[in-house]
Amino acid sequence: MELRPDDRQPNGTYEKKVRWLGAGYAGPVLVRAARIDAPGAAGATFSYVGEERDGGHYAYLIRENNDLPARTTVAGPGCYAYQVDGATFSVTVVFRAVASAG
Repeated sequence: MELRPDDRQPNGTYEKKVRWLGAGYAGPVLVRAARIDAPGAAGATFSYVGEERDGGHYAYLIRENNDLPARTTVAGPGCYAYQVDGATFSVTVVFRAVASAG
């Protein structure tokens, strides 16, 4: 994830738009984010559905194919992970946030 100066929020965190695509699944989903290389906050929020719950963002997906705009917030450059839990799966996605050169 490239962190640009325009992504920096007044509180010092960075916020990026992230598009989540889901295929072949309808039902509950909980997305959590965390920094895994050092102390620091992270979060993930769907833009138009769901609510904060259980340390993450919860939504009930009614279609088996979903295109969900979302936002990810990170404390700054570093290593992070999403944990995505549904009724029939649990997936961890690790990603790196890096500061852009310009």
